[in-house]
Amino acid sequence: MPASDSILSGLYPLPMRPDYRRLDAWAAHPELVDGSDRAVPAADRRSGVFEGPGIPTFFVHPTLYEVGPKWNADIYHASYREQVDAGSLGNQASVFNGIGPVWAPHYRQMKLDGYYTKDSVLKAQAYLAFDSAYQDVRRAFLRFIEVQPAGQTFVLASHSQGTDHAKRLLQEVILPNVDLRERMLLAYLIGNVIELKEFDGLPLCTDPGQTHCFLAWRSYGQDFYPKKFGDRYAVVSPLTWRSDGIPSRRRDHLGALVPSGRLRFAGSFVVRTDQGTLRVERLKPLLRVFYNWKDFHRADYNLFWFNVRSNLHHRLSSGKPAADRPLPKDYVPTLNE
Repeated sequence: MPASDSILSGLYPLPMRPDYRRLDAWAAHPELVDGSDRAVPAADRRSGVFEGPGIPTFFVHPTLYEVGPKWNADIYHASYREQVDAGSLGNQASVFNGIGPVWAPHYRQMKLDGYYTKDSVLKAQAYLAFDSAYQDVRRAFLRFIEVQPAGQTFVLASHSQGTDHAKRLLQEVILPNVDLRERMLLAYLIGNVIELKEFDGLPLCTDPGQTHCFLAWRSYGQDFYPKKFGDRYAVVSPLTWRSDGIPSRRRDHLGALVPSGRLRFAGSFVVRTDQGTLRVERLKPLLRVFYNWKDFHRADYNLFWFNVRSNLHHRLSSGKPAADRPLPKDYVPTLNE
């Protein structure tokens, strides 16, 4: 049992610890019918069907446990599981099903309050809850890797609290291991703060065709900036796939994924990168009915779903590793590079 589990168990009984050898510990899994399997015909009509062997995605979902008596979510609570499946898997993780199966663990995530409490005692409890959540994600990832064929490549993806855990997974498990670092083709670290120099051995993707790099964006309305912004933070435009601050064109936007699973609102806004944030600007009136927000956090995937899907196919087909990534000492470049 991790130290955080044992300490927290003194505060209250922790929810049951997931056993990732069991299917019921997974929110998305190749042997399950789940939200990540959502079929979006318009996506395949636009980007085509991915050619080549399937590439699995390990996805860590965002905070869905907002109110409750405990610091950690009970992954076997029926309504919580429903939220994960219909919400995060259906609207976010499903973008990756066009390249292969999605694996997403249920994990005992920290309650939303943990991000906002100012009380020192509660902060300490929240940190321990947060660590327990990460330990679940780590064990799930190791199980995911254990059952893959030797040398199988993969994509890492996340949102919000999930991105906090994915960052730590990169720093502690993936990047220190040369084999895992080479097998991870892309990391989508969406909806959370990422510093440009946070990862040793993983550069920011700054070209639409790059692999072996990470992507990050936090979406905001035209006049709203979060507490943390500036040039030290990573951001890539999910329409131009660059971080140069040049605004996209309306025609660059292929459409948003709405809850019904349909493509809507193509060409309804432009975006630009600015001081570590993504500015969503010049919304057409119809879109403002649905997304009249200052903070577009909850739609970080939905707004750009079709662009992400199309570009993902392009990146994995081009297979052009980022030029500034460190290489293993015994690495031999291929003729394509």
